[in-house]
Amino acid sequence: MLAKKFALGFGIAVIFPLMIHYGVATFVHEPKWQDYHRWEDDYRVDRQNMTQQEKQEMADRRKQRQQAWQYDQKQFQRALFSVAAPLGIVAIVLGSLISIQAIGTGLMFGGIFSVLDGYFNYWSELPDGARFISLLLAFIVLVYVGWRKMAK
Repeated sequence: MLAKKFALGFGIAVIFPLMIHYGVATFVHEPKWQDYHRWEDDYRVDRQNMTQQEKQEMADRRKQRQQAWQYDQKQFQRALFSVAAPLGIVAIVLGSLISIQAIGTGLMFGGIFSVLDGYFNYWSELPDGARFISLLLAFIVLVYVGWRKMAK
């Protein structure tokens, strides 16, 4: 019976953040590197036969594609953070309220992993103040949940 509880909790903890990630990707395009870069343009072998102008044009096209990829990547990361962090915190709180231990534990771990997914993808773009406030909120929720659960 313990193994079944563990499997259920583990499954929820893994699937919940994946569901959020790919749910966001369903509505906000997650850019793929290969869609913005072309081997034949970026890494041509016959550059010796190219004029300086052709080399410069190729470098400009490569730079434009790289900038477009970075911009689209940041848009997706912002959307993921905006959804994953709040839903993760809600899952932590809900997990603490559910009396079925495996489901509650799975939701709590899934919530933590979802918050981490949002942070890991958007951390470099968050201003320090937003980092601090959001981490403080997550910390307060975790301490509250721990206090509430452990005090009993």
